[in-house]
Amino acid sequence: MEFDASLYLDRVVDKRLQQYLQAFGAVSVEGPKWCGKTTTCLSRANTSVEISDPANNYAIRALAKLDPAQLFVGNPPILLDEWQVAPGIWDAVRHDVDESRTHGKFLLCGSAGPQKKVLHSGAGRIARLKMRTMTLFESGLSSGDVSLQGLMNGDKAAGIATNGTNLDDITDLICRGGWPATIHDPFEQAVLTPRQYIDTVCNFSNEDDEEGEERINPDRMRALLAAIARSVASPVRKVTLIQDTDETYRPSKKDSVETSYKTLDRYYAVLRRLYLVEEQHAWSPALRSSVRLRRSPKIHLTDPSLAAAALGATPTSLKSDFKTLGLLFESLVNRDLDVYASSFGARVMHYIDNSDLECDEIVELPDGGWGAFEVKLSADKIDAAAASLNAVEAKMVAGGQEPPRCKCVIVGTFNRAYNRPDGVRVVPLATLRP
Repeated sequence: MEFDASLYLDRVVDKRLQQYLQAFGAVSVEGPKWCGKTTTCLSRANTSVEISDPANNYAIRALAKLDPAQLFVGNPPILLDEWQVAPGIWDAVRHDVDESRTHGKFLLCGSAGPQKKVLHSGAGRIARLKMRTMTLFESGLSSGDVSLQGLMNGDKAAGIATNGTNLDDITDLICRGGWPATIHDPFEQAVLTPRQYIDTVCNFSNEDDEEGEERINPDRMRALLAAIARSVASPVRKVTLIQDTDETYRPSKKDSVETSYKTLDRYYAVLRRLYLVEEQHAWSPALRSSVRLRRSPKIHLTDPSLAAAALGATPTSLKSDFKTLGLLFESLVNRDLDVYASSFGARVMHYIDNSDLECDEIVELPDGGWGAFEVKLSADKIDAAAASLNAVEAKMVAGGQEPPRCKCVIVGTFNRAYNRPDGVRVVPLATLRP
């Protein structure tokens, strides 16, 4: 694949990728199909090897399985694209890095985890870098006036959202998604990508199955994706997913076996291997109080457009179902926060305790500092969201936790960032940047 620098859209991970190439012998860039991994890697690579090239009856893949080191020829960084189809590449790269003791020699790019486990984790030799679909800032749809890292450092909020400030814009952003190839396409064309993605996933699941392995039922997989989409941005138990999957799937008399925990785990593992699901883990603050926390992660699909596609949702249907729209908007915000936070080493979690006090998004810094964020679709919910943030702060401080470095309400249909007297920042999503 040829790289055209004039067409490249800068990604938030670019800086971290360059840092990793300078510090490690190899970098593995991981994420869902079509999120831009290969293009980003090509922007750094001097040599590119497409492992899945069908030329000469997949000769490169055959060579990769027989003797991966034969591919390690050319000026570094050497990109090994879709390496997971020949998992032995991982251990061969790790061995080469050990022997050569050079930095930035390899880029590994894959849109699925390998079927078989690699022999060695690669710790200390191969850095792992996650990519997701494009954020509003990367797509040019955020003014970038407000920095998430700046907020975490105590900055005030000030800026104007020039895009994505009304309900039509929000539903459009959710349904079209952040797929690089369709960022500038008309809506009717752009929404075909997430719909096709769902179809591809349901049928891709049986590729490269081990002999004798039970096959994935595409209809049951589609029902599971719909069940996950209905639970998006919410803590969810396995039994709920099972019940919802079976209700949607409606097995015929010929195939009346209900989904078991074992079956759910197997199907869910496929979705994880394809980097299709994201788990937003629960935050565990260090409290002296007896507060009991709920530990279940929230679940997201890697892009909110996939949830919309799995549900068959359209902008029109979402505007008549504000509960679903609100959850999908929260998932959109989670995607952007996750990308922005990872650029400075922070993690994005959520908080909920046994009294039902909760916080949509907790950003935790490497030094333990934290920020609390509530997500609201419209401005009429700002006061209630601010009250919830102040309640979380009071409970944390009473329990011995340091105060949050930032309290912020992220709003969809609003266009101005400002600072409230109670210390809460109000920030439209369409003003955020890393």
